[in-house]
Amino acid sequence: MPPRPSPSAAPSGSRKPQARSLRTREALLAAARRLAEERGSLDAVTADAIVAEAQVAKGTLFAHFGDMDGLLSHVLLDRLAGLVSRTEPADRSTSSVVPAVVPPVAPSDPMGVLLDKMNRLIRVISSDQTVLRIFLNKTGYGSGHCAPEFVEILSRLDQELAGFLGLWQQAGDWEPAIRGDLAPEILTDGLIAFMVHAALKFRSGEVPELDACLARLALQTRAYLLAAPSVAT
Repeated sequence: MPPRPSPSAAPSGSRKPQARSLRTREALLAAARRLAEERGSLDAVTADAIVAEAQVAKGTLFAHFGDMDGLLSHVLLDRLAGLVSRTEPADRSTSSVVPAVVPPVAPSDPMGVLLDKMNRLIRVISSDQTVLRIFLNKTGYGSGHCAPEFVEILSRLDQELAGFLGLWQQAGDWEPAIRGDLAPEILTDGLIAFMVHAALKFRSGEVPELDACLARLALQTRAYLLAAPSVAT
């Protein structure tokens, strides 16, 4: 009787289809990224253009990603990942708040630093209608469920904002002072709501200029965060 193969041993050709499938998936992702870069907008990226660039059948795209949103969401993930600080905290076990970057000295304009972080996120998620729609659906605003691939990146961005706010609250020499009655994570939730609202205002056309939306956001953020001046009795 010939020897039986080990239960863990895979047939010699079984890995080839899987490797081929991975290469096809990567080719589709690379094509989508190139086209998004060349055309400057996800609105202008079509399924026909992607499959032509990747040299595969259109049905292959849908077999791998379900629909165009499933594919283009990876382009959006790339852009969101580009906003995440590359500085890793020394010890994540000491606090639920993860600082993005601990400034060696007090920033001359902490509000400006914060608004820059917020503005960069808004510019990404409101860059075109397709991006905003995918962002809302994949993060649960439009679907009620946050896609797993977005959870880690969004959590990192939230933690960085909360970390910066925590440093600001604890510092004695950052001006102006911000409110200390709410935890940084709670304040971050409010800022996220402001950012999504600003993106919707812009893309709906209610406020047609992005700079006007960012100016309104700055006013809202200052009103929300700045500590009320003490009143002498």
